[in-house]
Amino acid sequence: MRLFTSDCLSPTLLSRLRSAWSSSGRFRSVRTRRLLAVALVIAAVGVAVISTRRPASPPLIVAAVDLKPGAVLTSDDLSAQPVPADIAPDRALTDYDEVIGRRLTGPVGRGEVITEARLLTARLPESLTGIRGARLVPVRPADESVAHLVQQGDVVDVIDAEKNVLARSAVVAVDPSNSGPRTTGATNPPILLAMNEASAQRVAAGSLDVALALILH
Repeated sequence: MRLFTSDCLSPTLLSRLRSAWSSSGRFRSVRTRRLLAVALVIAAVGVAVISTRRPASPPLIVAAVDLKPGAVLTSDDLSAQPVPADIAPDRALTDYDEVIGRRLTGPVGRGEVITEARLLTARLPESLTGIRGARLVPVRPADESVAHLVQQGDVVDVIDAEKNVLARSAVVAVDPSNSGPRTTGATNPPILLAMNEASAQRVAAGSLDVALALILH
């Protein structure tokens, strides 16, 4: 007398595949294809479920066109795009009111997410340096060629004529807008630097009478 096991009463996917393989002829082929199709459907559903679990975030503000340094942003310059939270940049902005009317600190390409570091705001020094209470200080470099070499995000040290270090690891906050032609006798344009409060006070005091030197990192 044949005894029925638990596999017979409640066959698993593996036992079905074994049974289909042990069958002969046309039935084995049909049953195998059906079971493989079921397995593929289950796998596809699993992948879809995993992909839908990717964290979402509110639509981020991005540049609708290529933008130049110093541009004052309008609604025509911007659009909102959904960006997964796990790849969204830090300090990305989601509110149009925080962006419209603000001035850019550097060039922004079409489709680039607008972050706090891209806007000239009171939060810019802290965003660039990571230092709470950081300040912005305009520095007029003694060597006019330096203004052509630096760009936003560059790190510099500031020294005076006596070789005293007034600030270390200051960050260029705004791309210098000095690429145009110079008139004879024109003074060098200042470079806006972000640095801690104590360094900012030393640099501001030291730049009252003379131009300062910048050392690029």
